[in-house]
Amino acid sequence: MSDFDSVPLEFFQDYPEPGVNFIDVGCIFDTPEYWRLAIDTLHARTEEMHFDFILSMDARGFMIAGALAYEHKVGFAMARKAGKLPGKAISIDYQREYGKATIEIQPERIKGQRVLIVDDVLATGGTIEAAASLLRQLGKEVVGAAALFDIAFFRDKRVLTMPVVTLRDV
Repeated sequence: MSDFDSVPLEFFQDYPEPGVNFIDVGCIFDTPEYWRLAIDTLHARTEEMHFDFILSMDARGFMIAGALAYEHKVGFAMARKAGKLPGKAISIDYQREYGKATIEIQPERIKGQRVLIVDDVLATGGTIEAAASLLRQLGKEVVGAAALFDIAFFRDKRVLTMPVVTLRDV
């Protein structure tokens, strides 16, 4: 058990759709001790992944990736929902735990070659795999992914093409 296992979580039943038990990671961001613990622990657990850039997932992943990029002294770019990025973007449709979605990235923003994908929660892995597919289209190497929480219910149902670091199973 790590110190991060003791961080209290907030769940919202039937959000954003009926049947979904949503983890609100805002309770990590609004408490400085938990926020520092999350970033310090994630930084330590990704240290040996040898990446030179981070791709962050919309939207809570932005905060995690920004802090993690700062700690690792690398840049980061945002993967966003369709229509949210200006300029040239490439997109992909994918399946997530409660329906279909589309993400896009701006190719010119991906400055590194060895990329770590960062999100808040790992569920089916669909979002991370979609992002990895876009990065690979650009000739980038996806060295892994990182998230605060891993929804254990989905673990046996997902197929991931990269190593993933998470801090806590829920």
